[in-house]
Amino acid sequence: MTQSRLFCDIGNTHFYFCDGEGTYKVKADGFDLSTVRSDVYYISVNDYWERKLADEENWINLRTMVDFEKYYESMGIDRIACCEAVEDALIIDAGSAITVDKVKNGHHLGGYIYPGFNAMAKCFKDISPRLEVSFNFDIDLATMPKNTRDALSYGAISPLISQIREDSDTKVVIITGGDAERLLPFIPRALIDHELVFKGMKKILEGKA
Repeated sequence: MTQSRLFCDIGNTHFYFCDGEGTYKVKADGFDLSTVRSDVYYISVNDYWERKLADEENWINLRTMVDFEKYYESMGIDRIACCEAVEDALIIDAGSAITVDKVKNGHHLGGYIYPGFNAMAKCFKDISPRLEVSFNFDIDLATMPKNTRDALSYGAISPLISQIREDSDTKVVIITGGDAERLLPFIPRALIDHELVFKGMKKILEGKA
């Protein structure tokens, strides 16, 4: 990416920027748009900021450049950007939600969504205070659990990993998102790419150049 282009992935709590030198993030709450004067190519899953940026001439919404015939209208733009970055891969985005998408020969074949690990932990806590424990990401999924913490961990992790293993018939498996490192031990042949969404955003822009 050249220094003259600034990309931004807007989430619910942060603005994630990528320039010619690297990536950084700033809190969305109270962010001052006047601090950015260069052109910004962005995607957003935050409805408030997407509405606010609609009248900002230097903020260009990449969603308007997406060919939705390849996807579906309600598909998250962050998922689309990740899919645009690859030709043949199973993509796992482990964030607030965990999304899994399959791309073959540049075509999106479909995908599915799981709750993120924090959301699942909150769900267990809401069922009973006794179920408020941290997940054990060192758990052996080949062994049935014999304590509450491992039982909850198994229930949260095993169905997801089983489905991913069933679907991982592509040449490459890529994990991105904040919990990528937690998932990697369960999918040894996977690669971690925390800049995957920005690579996809660049390709979307280049496709309209």
